[in-house]
Amino acid sequence: MPRRKKERSIYVTTQPEWNTLRLITEPEKQEVAFRSCEYFVRTEIPKKKIVNSCKKWIKDASGWNKEDIKVILANPDWSFSSAGISTFIWYKIGYMPESIEKHYHEKRKEEWITRGQKALDEKAEKQELKPKKVISIQERMKQQVESLCAEWEYKVDLLADNNFNLVDFKPYEDMLIYRPEIKANHAKIIKDDFNAEYQEALEVKEWKDPDIKEGYSHFTPKMRKDFVEFYEKINTACDTLIETKKTSRTARKPRARSKDSIIKKLKYQINDSDLGVASIHPTEVVNCNELWVYNTKTRKIGVYHAITKDPRAMNRPGSGISVKGTTIIDFDTNLSIQKTLRKPKEQISNWTGKAKTKFAKSFDELKTTPIKMNGRINDNTIILKAF
Repeated sequence: MPRRKKERSIYVTTQPEWNTLRLITEPEKQEVAFRSCEYFVRTEIPKKKIVNSCKKWIKDASGWNKEDIKVILANPDWSFSSAGISTFIWYKIGYMPESIEKHYHEKRKEEWITRGQKALDEKAEKQELKPKKVISIQERMKQQVESLCAEWEYKVDLLADNNFNLVDFKPYEDMLIYRPEIKANHAKIIKDDFNAEYQEALEVKEWKDPDIKEGYSHFTPKMRKDFVEFYEKINTACDTLIETKKTSRTARKPRARSKDSIIKKLKYQINDSDLGVASIHPTEVVNCNELWVYNTKTRKIGVYHAITKDPRAMNRPGSGISVKGTTIIDFDTNLSIQKTLRKPKEQISNWTGKAKTKFAKSFDELKTTPIKMNGRINDNTIILKAF
């Protein structure tokens, strides 16, 4: 059996065995282990990551009050470089020598506050002399989601160290509880912000480029697959939120005031974060000529066609498809059929957008057995589009 080729590391210095060091519990051995990591971090880890780890420690783990933290974070980045080495290691192995932490609390904190207050004062003086810069709406929105993006980038680092379970990553739920509220335009910015990394992840998964192979030689096939899936989860979450926000806006008052009362008992599924789709506003169902729905439980895509007794009457109020309680009515039972999707995640995008012909063509291309529609709408039904 041929000997397995040893994987090349992206680092010149040997990377510490973080998982092994994390298991050490004796204080003396912990200090020795901690010190053994310092040279690697100092020489191999980018300054930006070191500085960010220090800032994160100050905000989340120092225990200092909010006012002091605000002043400390006003320091220039270079002032966090030295301390950032220790905080970076702390995040990796979970402990720090008592002498180092004591130094930060008793001496370094005072230095940071003094320098930070001076920086804030100088900044305030410059602001008084300088004409106020108008921040664009785009820049302001980027600032609002900066913290969320930084948290996800930290999780990418954990994934690269094979120290993160992708099942626990739920970006859609993160976006729902994040404050300030993530709106559709925020979601577009987030998706664009991660697009470059997503494209690189696709190249890593493809595993053909020599430079990619060298840079990511420590990635196993599973890690390469998870790397892509991480960004696909972000993209799907953003798409879901964008579509949901579109349809959750206050619907325009319909011409016929009775539409709201017609659909008030109608049950449907608002969205599906795994597929990145959301239901349209149910008032659009009333009087439409063609209605597309998808059942997330049975994986069936279906279309309702209105009864066309007289084509000239289709645009008059009261004509077309309607709703009675939780059931679709006034549809052609012969033309209204449904088919099963074998791979919903890959196929469902064929029934999004505004192109009516695209919907019909994609449906005709399905090879699964057609079944007549029965008019029932329930909690598992996504109302995709009404024409």
